[in-house]
Amino acid sequence: MAHNNATPPPNHQNKTTMPTSATATHPTPDFPCTGPLHAWQSALPAVRPPLAAATAMALSLMLLPPSHAAEDRTEAGLLTGGDTLTRGRASWRNESVFVDRKWVDGSVGGVRINTTQRYGLNDSQLEGYYSLPLTQLLRAGIDVQASPSHRVLAKTGIGASAQYEFAKAWLAHASARQLRYDSVTVDQLSAGIEHYFGNWGAYAGVTHSHAYAANTRTWIARLSRYYGERDRVNLIVASGSEPVNIAGNVTNSDVNSATVTGRHWLTKAVAIDYSAGITQQGNFYTRRGGSLGLALAF
Repeated sequence: MAHNNATPPPNHQNKTTMPTSATATHPTPDFPCTGPLHAWQSALPAVRPPLAAATAMALSLMLLPPSHAAEDRTEAGLLTGGDTLTRGRASWRNESVFVDRKWVDGSVGGVRINTTQRYGLNDSQLEGYYSLPLTQLLRAGIDVQASPSHRVLAKTGIGASAQYEFAKAWLAHASARQLRYDSVTVDQLSAGIEHYFGNWGAYAGVTHSHAYAANTRTWIARLSRYYGERDRVNLIVASGSEPVNIAGNVTNSDVNSATVTGRHWLTKAVAIDYSAGITQQGNFYTRRGGSLGLALAF
């Protein structure tokens, strides 16, 4: 079926436009969601391990391409996943429960509860986000997060983002985020360009992070294929350096990763979320993992 390139394929117009973090192992729900490791993700996404690639990207997950179809929709679901690490490090586990809402005026919002076990440390996190159209071409959003235990996750986080359709089927993204840990504050800026063509979408961007008086940069790219009514599959790659939490200590590290995420609808109301990926985190470890989830639409 041919599609107008001004927006994603009609049945995907209201979907998340930015990829989850290339280092994330949790797919993104149909609704934008944010969150750190995240960047939400990611990309969902449940809890995302790395900082820069995940959080800054996740921040922009709440931003959508202009949609001309009025829609009132709620989605809820759960995700569970795990990762194995090299160099004798213990495996990780992640779980997430989410509720996302889209209103007829194009506004979207949601909440997410995440739990994770890494390096033998258990952590929990609450996330929330809201995004709204300011004009036909411009959107703005905000997201917050908090972890009462914050053993490996950020104690608090806040981000703001903007999306602008500067030409037919071309979107510009920008976001800023701050994450607070007990030992350090991580400041992040991200920017990227997205383009839709037929049943495909592509994104390229960069995340700049500042921690411990040092700057790091991660380059991220995503290729998406839309099919069926609301189905999609994404290939996300990232390379660069970023702040990362290693056993409760935040440090800067090189990162290279590749992840496949997707959502496939079994019926109009039931979907399966999935992901699989590999991440080389400097000299600390190589991590391989995946996730599986269930989403319900109301």
